Amino acid sequence: MLSEDQERDIVGFVKAWRHKRFCTCRYIRHELGLSVSARTVNRVLNTNGYNWRRVPHIQGLTTEQLELRKEFTEAHIDRPSVWWEKHMNLVLDGVTLTMAPVPLNAREKHAAQRITSMWMCPGETLENDVHTFNRYGVQLGTKVALRGGFTGNGKFSMRFWTPKPKMLKHEWIALIPDVKVALVRAYGDASPRRPWVWHDNERFLICPDEYLENGMELHRFPPCSGDLNPIETVWAWLRKDLATREHDDLAAGRFLTVHQFKLRCAQILHSYEVVDRHGAPNRFQKLLRGMPRGLRKCQLNGYGRCGK
Repeated sequence: MLSEDQERDIVGFVKAWRHKRFCTCRYIRHELGLSVSARTVNRVLNTNGYNWRRVPHIQGLTTEQLELRKEFTEAHIDRPSVWWEKHMNLVLDGVTLTMAPVPLNAREKHAAQRITSMWMCPGETLENDVHTFNRYGVQLGTKVALRGGFTGNGKFSMRFWTPKPKMLKHEWIALIPDVKVALVRAYGDASPRRPWVWHDNERFLICPDEYLENGMELHRFPPCSGDLNPIETVWAWLRKDLATREHDDLAAGRFLTVHQFKLRCAQILHSYEVVDRHGAPNRFQKLLRGMPRGLRKCQLNGYGRCGK
């Protein structure tokens, strides 16, 4: 049994820390030194209006964003799968990966950051001053920023390991010739005359004149449309495979250097290029061939987000 003071402590702990810590029932019980079951902690929180639910990460789309999604969808919905393979010569984007920290307790917390649910009150949505914006405070682990891309012929040909996730425009412009090199390396003699480079709407990336000067053509996905950008699926695959290997590392007491972590990422991304012995499309090519299906799904959803 819990006293009224203990019940108030449980509710107060969640109010104070749910935006910074992973407040599972076991964690709350441990931090408050309670000798009750996790189910009892759960009952107290339910009684006080807190329920363990999936955190809503994404806000709704504005009218302008919906119009841009509609425009993009209507312009491309009749394109066949082979068109996407031919014209998506390079799909690029950036991702910030995190290496597990060395201390055991920090590694366990790093793993807990993948918890996708939290104590939610009825009607709560994504807001900057509550847990739905930043559930666990500062991301634990060493940040490793990658800006990469895969080509229409199914190769992850571009990997730029950058000091920070974001760049200034002049920094990206200096890398554009290397983007062309990555394309030529992927296609060889079959390189398109003027390759199409696709990416999102990060401001420092938008420099169409510089792409033209280097023999490429810039194309952009609609804003706030990760569901229409196939490389977002690649990042999801990569994070999932890294998490599996991090679990094995934790069990074996193994630690990686930043260099080893980058090699692991490269190896995983390269594994997605592999085709079976029957010559079927690899995972990158299947993503591009699935673009018509994704656009139809977007249209049926009123041009709102349609998931993956």
